[in-house]
Amino acid sequence: MPIQKITRDDVAKLAGVSPAVVSYVINASKNVSEEKKNAVLAAIKELRYQPNLQARSLKTRQSMQIAFVCDNLRNDWMELPEKMLFERGYYVSHCYSRDGDDFIQMLISRQFDGIFMMSNRYSTEQLRQISDSGIPIVLYKTRDYGELGDNVAAVVPDLYSGVMKSVNYLVMHGHKRIALLLPMRYRSSGIDSNGYRERAYVHALRDNGLEPDDALIFSNTEASEHFLAYLSDMMIGKSADKRPTAFLAGNDYMAAEVMKSMKTLGLRIPEDVAVIGTDNTFLTTMLSPALTSIDFSKDEFAKKLTDTMLALIRGERCEDAFIRVGLAIRESA
Repeated sequence: MPIQKITRDDVAKLAGVSPAVVSYVINASKNVSEEKKNAVLAAIKELRYQPNLQARSLKTRQSMQIAFVCDNLRNDWMELPEKMLFERGYYVSHCYSRDGDDFIQMLISRQFDGIFMMSNRYSTEQLRQISDSGIPIVLYKTRDYGELGDNVAAVVPDLYSGVMKSVNYLVMHGHKRIALLLPMRYRSSGIDSNGYRERAYVHALRDNGLEPDDALIFSNTEASEHFLAYLSDMMIGKSADKRPTAFLAGNDYMAAEVMKSMKTLGLRIPEDVAVIGTDNTFLTTMLSPALTSIDFSKDEFAKKLTDTMLALIRGERCEDAFIRVGLAIRESA
C-alpha cells in the first residue's frame, strides 16, 4: 500500500490552526503568536511533514534555489555563504562553468532566484541574457563588463590590490622575473587583457621600473596539463636569464602544484624560487614550506555576498563591493 502523503491541512488540523497559519510559519511571511508557531512546528515534527517546494514556487514565483557557477569546484571558502543562504531558506547548486549559449539558456530555464557567477568565461551579452530574464547576478568580478543592468552587482576580494601588493613585495625582495599564473579556465589575452589581475600585474611591474613579459603570464588555462607543461617549459626550456624567480598563482591549489614541480626539479623554496598563492585557504599551512597567500576576510565576504544576493532578489539596487585584501606572509616567499 502506498504511504499517505501528509498535507498542509493535516498539519493545520493537528495544530488546531488554519492552513494559512501553517503557511505563515513555514514561509516566515507574517507574525504569528508564539503559541501557534510552536503548535505548528510540533505538528510538522510529529507528522514529518515536508512542504511541496514546487507547488510553493508556482505560487510565490520563487524557486528558493541559487546557482553558484564556478570554474573550480574546490573553493572551500564558499561553504560559509552557502550555509548563510541555507539558513535563510535557499538551496545552493554548484555548477561547473561550460562554454556556449546552451549553458546560459539552461541556467535561465532552471529559474534560479539568483546566480553567483564566479567565472569570467562569459561575455557581457551572455550575462545580459541572464539579467534580462529577471534573474539577479552577483558577480565575482575579474574584468570589466560594461553596463549589465540594475539587478547585477559585484562582490569580490580586491584582487587588483592583492596582485599589486604581491608584486611589490616580491620586487622588494629582489625578484625581477615574476610569473603570473592565472586560475584554470580563466579567459585572458595576456598583457593586453582587461582582466583585473593582468592589469594590476602590469601596473605594479611598471611602477617598479620593470617591463612586463607576455611569456611570464600563463594564459592557456583550459587544462591542467597545459599548466604543468608551462611550468616545465619556463624552468627547463629557458636559459637562466629567462626563467622566473617567483610565481604568483591564481589560487592556492595552483601554488601547491608549483611548489611540487619546483621540488621535483631540485629547486629550493624560497631560496631558488618564491611562490605566492591566492585565497589563503587551509592548504597554506599544510604545505612545506608554508605558503604565502593573498588573504581576505571570509566572514566579511560571505556576509556581503548573502546580503547582496537577497537584496537583489527583493528587487533592490546594490553597489559593487570589493573586500579588502592583505598578504599573509609565510615561508614560501
